[in-house]
Amino acid sequence: MSINEKQLSKLLYYFSSFDGGVYPSGKEARYAINMRKENMDYIQWIKQTIETFTTTHLHNVIQRGNRKPLVCLTSKSHPKFSVIRERLYTPEGKKILDPHQLSLMDAEALAIIFMTDGGTGLDKGKYPEIRLHTKGYSYFDNLALSKAIYEITGIHTTVLRHNQYFYLRIKTLDLQLFIKTVSPFVLPSFSYKLERLAPAMGGDIICASQECEEVEGNYQPC
Repeated sequence: MSINEKQLSKLLYYFSSFDGGVYPSGKEARYAINMRKENMDYIQWIKQTIETFTTTHLHNVIQRGNRKPLVCLTSKSHPKFSVIRERLYTPEGKKILDPHQLSLMDAEALAIIFMTDGGTGLDKGKYPEIRLHTKGYSYFDNLALSKAIYEITGIHTTVLRHNQYFYLRIKTLDLQLFIKTVSPFVLPSFSYKLERLAPAMGGDIICASQECEEVEGNYQPC
């Protein structure tokens, strides 16, 4: 897998900000993510990307009861992850969005956010809706993310509040533009998110059928 440095930097920042994370490990930091096994295409994408410069380890996570199988991907500690850790975390360990990261925003980065933190559905059973559940970030981080998305893609989003958390909602007039922007990068195991909208949007969204339930991101190293 060949990848240029700018593309690599973008992917690592967005892989680390949404669902995944970077954590201190010895003198440097390492990457870690827990994800459902059915999203193995996304895990393999991360794995192949990281293995352009260091090694990874992939293993199953033991689940109790009838919970769906999880896998955990970790990397060897590396200076690249130490730089990301310094930019994306406060001294107290809280995640933030970095201006450099936002400068790397493009359609592929937006698709990463959508796949990991996006939610779709029909409001009141008939109005299509797309939300980005960026509730781990502050109001100002969400505002900066909204601005970056608009400046690069022309897609308007609104920062909304749910209790003490904030998230982004794609404005109705830009739903088609959002779908057109991210769909080339949405992996098969996440295509169900777009398929949910097809009945209310003329049935013109074509993607593989898959049933799956939403889960909150796991930001703890596995």
